Amino acid sequence: MNMLKKIIPSIFLLLIVCHTVSGQTKEPINTDRPDQSDGTFTLIKKTFQLETGFIYGKNPDHYFAHTNMLRYGVSSSTEARLLFTYGKRGSETGIVAPGISVKQHLAASKKGWPEITAVGYLRLPFLATNNFKTENPAATFLLAFQNDITDRFSVGYNIGTTLDGDHAYKNWIFTASFGYTATKKCSFFAEYFSSFARVLKPSFNADAGILWLLNNNLQIDFAIGSTLFQQDKNQFITTGISYRFLKP
Repeated sequence: MNMLKKIIPSIFLLLIVCHTVSGQTKEPINTDRPDQSDGTFTLIKKTFQLETGFIYGKNPDHYFAHTNMLRYGVSSSTEARLLFTYGKRGSETGIVAPGISVKQHLAASKKGWPEITAVGYLRLPFLATNNFKTENPAATFLLAFQNDITDRFSVGYNIGTTLDGDHAYKNWIFTASFGYTATKKCSFFAEYFSSFARVLKPSFNADAGILWLLNNNLQIDFAIGSTLFQQDKNQFITTGISYRFLKP
């Protein structure tokens, strides 16, 4: 908790500064947090976006993580991302393997067909602290889909596979996120996410949250989640801030 006391004031200072100096664009910021699903949206070319947040939970030990994703629009349909996470699990504190990621928009929504984007992640264990290193690089590949049902209601879903770096088997992942835009500044989501492997029991989970625009380039969020249908539950809360840096 001492770590929280040091970090949270800095984040709120960043929020105040960004709110004061940020310019405006017509399109509001679009983020890949706080839910577990990746969206289909890719950043405008030569645009940076920082998404930072905190997660606190129990599974069965208490854990805490400060997550960061820096996104950059390489082209009108391609995005590169850097991931950095510092955290604590039980008595262990350190840096989780940083990651690189690429997001490629494949197809726009048309005549009822979903918008489609491919997303890949690679975690680099040699950059982690010794207590959070994995045997091999962890990797994830997925396809993200989105259907806009109405102007206010949308459904996003991911299908993919992941290697956690410690085991030889693959996990298959599936997510479904239901979004509702209540006002120009406030939106809500409810999400189901799961993973499957031949040698492990399936993991079923759900979360829900709120996103609030302070302006078109600055957003705050909050969510809660838990595993389903299991005695040993992973329960968590998360909150964060996202800021889009305008092109000069």
